[in-house]
Amino acid sequence: VASPPPAGLASDVCCQDVDAPPTSSSPSAAVCEIRSTGYTPPPPPPGRTDLILGILTVSDRASTREYESGDLSGPAVERAVEATVKSLNASGGGTVSIMVVKRAVVPDEEDDITGVIRAWCDGKEGGGVCDLVLTTGGTGFAARDVTPEATLSVLDRESRGLMGWVSAECATRYGQPMAPLSRAVSGVRGRTVVANLPGNPRGAQQVVEVALPLLVRAARDLKEK
Repeated sequence: VASPPPAGLASDVCCQDVDAPPTSSSPSAAVCEIRSTGYTPPPPPPGRTDLILGILTVSDRASTREYESGDLSGPAVERAVEATVKSLNASGGGTVSIMVVKRAVVPDEEDDITGVIRAWCDGKEGGGVCDLVLTTGGTGFAARDVTPEATLSVLDRESRGLMGWVSAECATRYGQPMAPLSRAVSGVRGRTVVANLPGNPRGAQQVVEVALPLLVRAARDLKEK
């Protein structure tokens, strides 16, 4: 199990600076020990559930292409979604299909974040309205971590408690004591479910594994109404 992150990395879920790309020697490259918490994710909703997903990376440095490797968090989220959907479909019950049709990288600026979320939720760009929007980055306590505030400002209804529970579940399941310090939020804008993920690629993947089965249910409920 990786060592706990220093106190300054409060938004980190897997022991690495939220903006630092992982290396083969970084803690995030190691496989975190998975511990049983007694929680069993819900199966897919009955029938077929087709969802359109947008993934928004929030990072000053990624937005200015300071990383030679480019954005790592967005692709990590996409891979985690694919793996979690595969696991859901193997569990029996209904069938879930999630298509990523929108991807973007913006700096840690509220106007940039809210502009993308509004456009994706309201169908102001090509590709239609997203059923689900996942942001990655900007959920900690640093001065420029403003993703939760930006998200709350455009939500119609907040899902209070969901992301707090997800962080607590990740803390126990993956042995990450700093996870509950995430300020991530989630909720609904129009007919779209929006949720914040941490910026660390491995941490974002862990949150997807825990949260996505529930977010699929929420998005399905919105589509049926």
